[in-house]
Amino acid sequence: KLIPDAVRTEVIFHARRCLQEFAYETLKSQFTQGPTAVTAGTAEDLPQDFVAVISVVRNGDDVLVETSNDSPASGEYYINYPDKTITYGDSGDILLTYLSNALTTDESAAIPKLAEEALYACMIYSILANREKTRPDVLQRLLIEKTDKLERAKSRLVFTNFD
Repeated sequence: KLIPDAVRTEVIFHARRCLQEFAYETLKSQFTQGPTAVTAGTAEDLPQDFVAVISVVRNGDDVLVETSNDSPASGEYYINYPDKTITYGDSGDILLTYLSNALTTDESAAIPKLAEEALYACMIYSILANREKTRPDVLQRLLIEKTDKLERAKSRLVFTNFD
């Protein structure tokens, strides 16, 4: 009712932004990829939803460290953020644990039912906050509602096991 003239693309954009914000604050956004066999010095593509490395483990027990050198030595890895690639200094089976932005490329992102209202409140606030003629008192009320629902969702999800 508040935004009857919203365009589909605008709603999708803000839904994805809110889901991303939600993932950082509330949902589990840590994923593990592998084990993957890699060759030293070869650049591998990072996952589409990659944000940052949490840990890199080779052959089940050797923890690799990040380097700023684009030719990593043994026991190191290098991330080329613009190209979204990672290069390892060692060969072996790599287990990559990373922080995700929770945005998938195939529109399969999902949010738990316990947090659905918070996502809707975030979307409504975001859409109206980006419009010029929205009244400040309405925005203030929507921001309070968004914050309240997000806090409630966090408290509901804290004891939920998604595994």
